[in-house]
Amino acid sequence: MTTYTNPFTGQTVSPSQVAYESLTISADTVLQWPVNGNTGVVASNIIEVTATTTSLNLIMPSALQVSVGQAVIIRNIGTNTFTVTDNPTLPALVGSTLVSIPSGITIYLYLTANTTNAGTWQSVTFGAGTSSANAATLAGYGLTALGTTLNQSYLVTNYYSNSTLTATNRANFVVWGSGVGTLTLTSAATLGNNWFCMIANNGTGIVTITPSGTDTINGNANQQLQLTESLVIVSNGAGGFNTFGYGRSNAFAYTQFSQSVTGGTFTLTSAQASNTIQTYIGALTSNQIVIVPSTVQLYTFTNNTTGAYSFTVKTVASGGATVLVPQSSSLVIICDGTNCYNAASGSSSSLTTLTLGNGSLSVPSLKFSGDINSGIFLPSSSQVGFVVANTLAGYFNASGFTAINGIGGGAF
Repeated sequence: MTTYTNPFTGQTVSPSQVAYESLTISADTVLQWPVNGNTGVVASNIIEVTATTTSLNLIMPSALQVSVGQAVIIRNIGTNTFTVTDNPTLPALVGSTLVSIPSGITIYLYLTANTTNAGTWQSVTFGAGTSSANAATLAGYGLTALGTTLNQSYLVTNYYSNSTLTATNRANFVVWGSGVGTLTLTSAATLGNNWFCMIANNGTGIVTITPSGTDTINGNANQQLQLTESLVIVSNGAGGFNTFGYGRSNAFAYTQFSQSVTGGTFTLTSAQASNTIQTYIGALTSNQIVIVPSTVQLYTFTNNTTGAYSFTVKTVASGGATVLVPQSSSLVIICDGTNCYNAASGSSSSLTTLTLGNGSLSVPSLKFSGDINSGIFLPSSSQVGFVVANTLAGYFNASGFTAINGIGGGAF
């Protein structure tokens, strides 16, 4: 390829440089190198171009007149996009497209081959507008532009009624300001991995954070925030959410975990066991065992299950003490890391009166830890009934005692 060298220094000779030119074009415009004999529009080192209409072309000078490495910076300061082409081969009036330059964009063009009139050009895009405009354009959820820089931002969003949190709540500081209510999370798969928001309960009642579908929060079906509590919740994108920074209330320290069971063994996770109040529902089809973590903790277990099966609380420790929780009953249970104890089992007291619920054949009012299916209940007004294996064995009323299956075991 042809190069132009200084006979005294041996260095490449460039055309005489015109450093800057502001150019307004209203028709296709051909640039010329600033050399002797050229009197047209000069290809300056830096050219700021305003195109007065669309579809205009800015045509580079012949590559045969300069050495490789010749460079031009072209910036579009107008509102219309224009096209930069190489130098055409006559009779064509416009060459091949090198680059289209939208409004606000700056392009650096440099010549890498000059063996033809068109030459070979390479381009580098410098950017658009000023750095402050770029910052404002780039600022998405959780970011704000301050001057020429991007800065972290937590947009405070207040809710006063049941609402659904969506992708637009990314990096929001969600503040609940009402009574008891629910904030529903869009599915983790839709929100994607790394979506997050902060949630604070500044209201007057518990707010429950509920995932969609089969999603969970820390393995739980939901997460409750007592008054003044807060947390950060993060989507894992794979069927659930995790939390951190849980600020627990000093005034309302207790939280509840509710679980439906059908029998077998249910092992509490650490997150589930962090709830002091444990409530269990569901129709049992076999004996139910709930295993708590091997750590010191105080629980209140409520057995609201149905079905003629036992409900036992224990740790994984072999030989550790267990607690049987009767149906329709609540017990305070102490765990020492190995054993589970009924907190009231070692106490004694006297009662002046004791009022029981009416009970039923399936759940007697007065029953026994060794047999929760036998006991005493109220069949109807002015009657006292006796239940054996969930079957009526007999009852007292004002007329005396009635034995359903007769008297056995001797003569009367």
